[in-house]
Amino acid sequence: MLHHALNLDMVTLPRDSAWPGPLSLAVAFNEVVLIEGAGLAESLPLLDVAATLASPASGHVRHWGRDAALRRREKLYRLRRRIAYISPRQVLLHLITLGENIALGPCYYQGCSEAEALAPHADLLELLGLNTHLTQYPPQVSAAIYARAVWARELVKGPELILAVIEGDLATTAGAARLAHVLRDHLARNGAAALLLGESLEAFYPLGHRLFRLEAGQLRKQTILEHRARPLTAYLPLI
Repeated sequence: MLHHALNLDMVTLPRDSAWPGPLSLAVAFNEVVLIEGAGLAESLPLLDVAATLASPASGHVRHWGRDAALRRREKLYRLRRRIAYISPRQVLLHLITLGENIALGPCYYQGCSEAEALAPHADLLELLGLNTHLTQYPPQVSAAIYARAVWARELVKGPELILAVIEGDLATTAGAARLAHVLRDHLARNGAAALLLGESLEAFYPLGHRLFRLEAGQLRKQTILEHRARPLTAYLPLI
């Protein structure tokens, strides 16, 4: 248990029947777990519970070995700073620019300026194609740019656990390829555990350590064919 960033132990999700009940799923340190066949409606109940935004009907949700339900409120807020939760439901503040939205967390916690907050993340912003949009306001940009800005805002926090549903433009061939590149770079630089859900996650197979498919209320383990050519040293961080 202490070797997992996230552990869902015999969890029954609230008001949901798409998932196995009870559900047990663990994500190890620096492991990337992929779940296909989960659209937005199926993904949100699981991610809400995993991110501590909702309580399970039964079972335990543990982050880094500690039960989230037993944490005091201030400890829970600190825990959420270590988690990136990304879904189409996440919103940006419309009265400030994209750059200010992305820098908001570091500015608040570190007491720095927007420029100081964004400087260490120039490569991330470049990979996401956001540099020319930082002075625009959220209502002024396309849905694709908006979604990338949400990812940027979460990743600049340096999260230790990434929980995300891949939807919309980021689920297209080009969008998924861009995001896979961003995640590959982020994980190589910072390390993090990740749980990614979506209808199809083929673009993320090279990053994944385990792949599941949600089918008829069951979570079925799948083989990632790309792993047959992967050197054994790629698995050493999980030992």
